[in-house]
Amino acid sequence: MEEIKILSFAKINLSIDVTGITEDGMHAVDMIMHQISFHDDVNVRFLPDQAKPKGNVDIKVSTNRYYLPVDERNLAYKAAALMSSLYADKVPGGRVEIEIFKRIPVAAGLAGGSGNGAAVLHGLNQLWKLGLSLSELCSLGARLGSDVPFCVMGQAGYNFCLPKSIRKDKMAVSCARATGTGTELTPLKGVKQSLVIAKPPMGVSTAEVYREIDSCKIKERPDNDALAKGIMDRNFALIYDNCINVLENYTLRAYPEVKKLKELLSQNAEAEKVLMSGSGPTVFGIFKSISDAKNACEMLRKQRYEAYWTKTTK
Repeated sequence: MEEIKILSFAKINLSIDVTGITEDGMHAVDMIMHQISFHDDVNVRFLPDQAKPKGNVDIKVSTNRYYLPVDERNLAYKAAALMSSLYADKVPGGRVEIEIFKRIPVAAGLAGGSGNGAAVLHGLNQLWKLGLSLSELCSLGARLGSDVPFCVMGQAGYNFCLPKSIRKDKMAVSCARATGTGTELTPLKGVKQSLVIAKPPMGVSTAEVYREIDSCKIKERPDNDALAKGIMDRNFALIYDNCINVLENYTLRAYPEVKKLKELLSQNAEAEKVLMSGSGPTVFGIFKSISDAKNACEMLRKQRYEAYWTKTTK
């Protein structure tokens, strides 16, 4: 048996703009994402079986969250199925076992599932000695979901079990600008920030938000050129001015619980910026110090919100 453990990090959106509709009917976006240190653990094992023909691979997924699907609906399962299908001629028969220890809230706009899928791509690339580059892994990730390539990039620089060629790749960064359907990525140098992430006891459908955003009147959009410059220059005033998520125009109206949470966190005098991540329902606050973030986290927990203090990876 061979095994590898990959840290599967969450992400936040420092900005999201919706710029149109692509030819295949998907929404085009322009957004900047940042990886955070809050993570799931993904253990990937491969048990070869000489009695099975080459490329014949069974897949088993398990998790500590009883309500999560462990079949082909799970992105980790899909990632293993994709890898075993594409590289059947290079893979011996056997069984892939994927054990996911979840910390990241589910359906929360934090790319938890996407990160798990990315972790399996990294893990099997190593266990099967496929030698795929980071760019090739990102391309595979794009076939699984729009957030997966970014998760592949972010995990590359912060999992020291991965080879140097992956960890030191120019795309192995924790911050990136994403355009198109979210899979066209431009690396940015991340910034060090203390955070609180919190969510109400509910989920939000990403498909619903994108479907309904077209009918919303959007008054303010991020200037992602300025935001990218602010990140590169460490100009936090410029960063905060352009931390704008246009999806709030629908989610905050359709889900009053998310609006209430954002307003509550915004009332904290120590919060530098408060924004919804992804399509929601998670809201995050940026703080100058980790102690301020911890205090805000405790306040939110007393209000019965699921809340965590963390920081960006840099």
